[in-house]
Amino acid sequence: MYESVTILLLTTLISFAGSVQPGPVNLAVVQTTLTRNFKTGVWVALSGTFPEIIYTIAALKSYAFLAKHQVIFEVLDLATIPFFLIAGFYSFYSSPESDQKRTVSTGRKEVFKGFAAGILNPQLLPFWLVVLVYLNSFFRMETFGSQLSFVFGAAMGAFLILLLFAYLAHRFQEKLPGLFSRYPLNKVIGLFFISMSLFQTCKIILRMS
Repeated sequence: MYESVTILLLTTLISFAGSVQPGPVNLAVVQTTLTRNFKTGVWVALSGTFPEIIYTIAALKSYAFLAKHQVIFEVLDLATIPFFLIAGFYSFYSSPESDQKRTVSTGRKEVFKGFAAGILNPQLLPFWLVVLVYLNSFFRMETFGSQLSFVFGAAMGAFLILLLFAYLAHRFQEKLPGLFSRYPLNKVIGLFFISMSLFQTCKIILRMS
């Protein structure tokens, strides 16, 4: 019991700290909270948490297999390029005013965007594999209790940081638009996604050369 609680707390802390840096899911939560409302932002945060569960389970069940089949990582790397590019152009050319008018009708699409941004993040699987190797050197990760704590801790840490992003965006929503008075938020986020797509393309080209 003590070991499971320790794994839970440690994994939650690692997940929380590892998700602090700006990324697709974080930005999706902030953008949705600002253009729609706090409740929808929380739903995006919740949907963006599910990939953590999927990838931690994949890390647990397929640790030995994935270590021998790097092609899976390569496929995920390639899949992020069109995703970031499409998301970038969609955000860049979308109208914040029209988004606000369609809060009810397109809320489900916003929620799905959080899940898609997380599931196509190629860093999640290797990240949790590394964390799993680290924890395995201190705990018995083959027990059901330890594995459940590992998965739940990863999800809880990710959700807490995303919830914090949603709260901060909602709390300071009157001040944040002023920071983007010259450059609309949707265009800033769009350019960020496009730059991530270009960076991912360059990384793959350099790796192949």
